[in-house]
Amino acid sequence: MDLQKEIQFLKPLLKHQRTVARHLGINRETVAKYWKKRAVDFVLPEVSLAVRWQEKIDWEYVQSEGKKGVSIKTLYQEFAHIESLPTYQNFVRHFRLHKNPEKLLEISLKIDRIPGQTLEVDYSGDRMEILNPATGEILTAELFVAALSFSSYFYAEFTFTQKLPEFLNSCKNALEHIGRVPQFMVSDNCLVAVTKAEEHDVYLNKSFSDFCHHYNVIADPARVMRPKDKPHVENSIGVIQKEFFQEYRHRTFTSLLELNLLLKKYLLDKMNQKMPGRGLSRSELLALELPKMGDLPTTAFELFSYKKCKVHPDCHVRFERNFYSVPYRFVGKEVEIKCSAKMIYVYFEAEEIAVHLVAPGHNYYTTHDGHYPENKLIDSNYHIQSSLTKSKKIGPNTEALVMRLFAIPRNHPLRNLAKVQGILGLAVKYKTEAIEYGAEAALESNKLNYNYVKSCAKNYRSFKEIKTLLPNRQLEFACLQGGLE
Repeated sequence: MDLQKEIQFLKPLLKHQRTVARHLGINRETVAKYWKKRAVDFVLPEVSLAVRWQEKIDWEYVQSEGKKGVSIKTLYQEFAHIESLPTYQNFVRHFRLHKNPEKLLEISLKIDRIPGQTLEVDYSGDRMEILNPATGEILTAELFVAALSFSSYFYAEFTFTQKLPEFLNSCKNALEHIGRVPQFMVSDNCLVAVTKAEEHDVYLNKSFSDFCHHYNVIADPARVMRPKDKPHVENSIGVIQKEFFQEYRHRTFTSLLELNLLLKKYLLDKMNQKMPGRGLSRSELLALELPKMGDLPTTAFELFSYKKCKVHPDCHVRFERNFYSVPYRFVGKEVEIKCSAKMIYVYFEAEEIAVHLVAPGHNYYTTHDGHYPENKLIDSNYHIQSSLTKSKKIGPNTEALVMRLFAIPRNHPLRNLAKVQGILGLAVKYKTEAIEYGAEAALESNKLNYNYVKSCAKNYRSFKEIKTLLPNRQLEFACLQGGLE
């Protein structure tokens, strides 16, 4: 009987037996068997009413207005003044069938949400304008929202960008506002959370992964273009868009703090309102799931940046225009640097091989002498012997300068290898006599650095060049002391 009622209900909507059979997943012969029966035979007053009102609606007009941005709810309220309409949900269902009658209705299964299990986070994509009264510049603020799946309790704040530091700080603020940590965190497939998303594998951003490890929460990014994977945060964003954005659309904000304080006041009132159908407010439901969550960590989260680089022959890696030593056995290999505001960690294949304090300024060397090879290996070091050979080919002054740099007291020979290689590299751009001149000047003035040698080589002029640059004076125009006899 239920199948017969469903066939009669879909008959005026889908119009064809084959379409109805495909939609219900049954044989067309079964549909044909009950196709000509009337709806009254099954005592369906609601269906017959639906047929009457839906035939009077100009669905083409409804679709055209919807494309202009008019909401279905507004159109429903307009038609409700003219016709006797069923519930809003039925109106929406008929609108979708008329919009694309050939498309099968998508079946959605309700997922039971477990208290304290999931927190969904996302950006809305909408922006609020902020006026800088000092300069008159118009800035835009992004809306971040985090919502719990069970209680629908949500937290929101505005930030100027969606970059990684702001995203992680917003996630931290959301967890601290809630006061506890859920088991899972569902994020969008944005670059600050996911660096690469494949069909079956997801590669998390390393900083976001560090954040989840610190708070002992499991990252579970949503699938690409699948908003139903995080329905509660999407719904929370819609609530803020319809209420907060609309209410304050004509207000001029002069600071991000002012905007966030107003949003905080709105959230406080919203979380204490009773939710239709549940009989409790979001705050009351939050109190029920808080005991199911974990504790916040006792230490603050520290943001790290990552970079891959190659170890130079002088046993150093370069990071942020400074140099940090690593053990000699890793020369020529690719390592990964993990850096915070204070510390530098160097890893090779997940093994920590060096730790340094962040160096101040630029071009600063931080070196552990134990990272250099033993002195007995210096004579067989390829890079040192190769540098000595190249300096000898350039000239005696350059050879003397290189040997002096390698033999500086209290310094390991490899400490100046990068400087020596830079000086020898000048041979690509400058002539041999220019480099010899710069090396001689550096030895005489005891300025044994790359920049000084380069400056001397750049300004070097040979005798022929100097002669051509001198002015050509004629004797008859020269004024000699004592006159001419």
